[in-house]
Amino acid sequence: QWKQLENLYFREKKFAVEVHDPRRISVSRRTFGQSGLVVQTWYANTSLIKSIWVMAISQHQFYLDRKQSKAKIPSARSLDDIAMDLTEMGTPKVSKLVTLEAKNQLIMASNGSLISSGSQDSEVSEEQKKEKITELKKKEKLLQEKLLQKVEELKKICLREAELTGKMPKEYPLGAGEEPPQVRRRVGTAFKLDDNLLPSEEDPTLQDLESNFIIHQKLVEAAKKLASEPDLCKNVKKKRKQEYADAVKKLQEIENSINEYRIKCGKKPTQKSTLALPGERIP
Repeated sequence: QWKQLENLYFREKKFAVEVHDPRRISVSRRTFGQSGLVVQTWYANTSLIKSIWVMAISQHQFYLDRKQSKAKIPSARSLDDIAMDLTEMGTPKVSKLVTLEAKNQLIMASNGSLISSGSQDSEVSEEQKKEKITELKKKEKLLQEKLLQKVEELKKICLREAELTGKMPKEYPLGAGEEPPQVRRRVGTAFKLDDNLLPSEEDPTLQDLESNFIIHQKLVEAAKKLASEPDLCKNVKKKRKQEYADAVKKLQEIENSINEYRIKCGKKPTQKSTLALPGERIP
């Protein structure tokens, strides 16, 4: 009988019903002594066991609600009144079962249990709703703070880009009615090749190599300026140092190609990269 029920639970492929039977006294590991607790156990696949567990909980809750309603309503009632009462009570049972299943979603992944504790589910659900709302408000506040922090970081990045390019990017976040700030282009972020820097060689292949060397030399100088800027975060500074090192390596490779070609043509090799890049290191 439902009044003898102590617990309903499932664990993976096992479904168990604990019943209090005062006529049967056994030794229980839960009480470490004599107890009238009897455990009935069934085994099946996990989905079937879970379905049986949910239906058993629903049936037990129906028993508790009926028991509570009988104590509140008069004893003499017509069959029509009883039918109407069952119809009205049957509708929220489905939603209550769905709510109960959603509430125990984490439990039902591996095991579940329901202790027979009277008909206080409505109070418990209200308390759980309040706790859930409070928890969601805290998460919302944390997300808003994180969003504001990211917006400030985006503004700083856009301002730095505007200082380098002289034009404010369209990704700059603006509030309602806010105008984008006026930014001047930073001096020293651009370079221009002089016309007289490009040497005139009779050999077009050597001339292309020399031109490529001069262009990459300017790229190395620009990368060095960017890597030497103060107030950089750790990741940006590391990235710019790596870009500078890659540019120097590329410049050395171009010089090696020039020297190989010059030796092949019977000319002396040069040391342009070592002269153009003295032993200065980024602090």
